[in-house]
Amino acid sequence: MTAPVAKVCDHPKSPSVSCKPAVMLVDDDRDLLRLLSIRLTAAGYDVRSMTSGEEALEQLEQNNPDVIVTDLQMDGMDGMTLFDRVHASRPTLPVLVLTAHGTIPDAFSTANRGVFSYLTKPFNSRVLLSHLERAVDGGATAGT
Repeated sequence: MTAPVAKVCDHPKSPSVSCKPAVMLVDDDRDLLRLLSIRLTAAGYDVRSMTSGEEALEQLEQNNPDVIVTDLQMDGMDGMTLFDRVHASRPTLPVLVLTAHGTIPDAFSTANRGVFSYLTKPFNSRVLLSHLERAVDGGATAGT
């Protein structure tokens, strides 16, 4: 397992303080949210978990994530609506979409709209970590 890319924190007294990359997880499945949080924390990420798109938007500025990982189908606001709202205000913030109901047309559609990565559940944790590392590093779109 590779370590995540260190980022430079905006710390008023020491601008070069190294800190963990921040990931905002958004999923209405609390068990999956807990599992992903444990895995990503163990991989060196600072994880903030949200149970809805609405909550993620409310907490976006306060949490200032380096990347968002969201489920596609959720009660209330779905993952693509969340992406659209985030993208409107922060177009360079990478968003990775996870779904249990993925199709090839859905994957192309999300890529065309600017989603950084689209992964189907169940997904390989190493693949997710690789996509997260590229997103934090500012790499090109990871694709599917």
